[in-house]
Amino acid sequence: MTDDERGLDHLMEQNEAELSFLSAYGGVEGNRDVDSSSILGALKRFLQAGGIACEGDDSAITFACGEASASSDGCQFIFNGEDLPLVQSDLIATGFDKGNLASDRSRVCVYICDWSAQQRRFIERLVEHHLHG
Repeated sequence: MTDDERGLDHLMEQNEAELSFLSAYGGVEGNRDVDSSSILGALKRFLQAGGIACEGDDSAITFACGEASASSDGCQFIFNGEDLPLVQSDLIATGFDKGNLASDRSRVCVYICDWSAQQRRFIERLVEHHLHG
């Protein structure tokens, strides 16, 4: 084995270790084991803690500015408002899927597939905009 081959093997092992380490912070691309009911429950608690009243059960909720429901693709989240503080790239981050932002930024629909700090910041921005926008 040449020095270059050993270096490449070492680099691949190192990157493999780094990727598994990163999975602890919200999963790696392609992880489709989504517990959408748990995500919906966490979303409901997070919205309520932020001052948004929610109604519903562990399969679907509604609130003044939107709705959310558990599905096999993740937790579908729909939020309505004026001039939402989002851009399309917010919806393609890790932990989100099938995101769609209306051209006038009045409605967002996205599947939440993970519940990490990134998803909480996303929801927090929308709640803040709704309450104080």
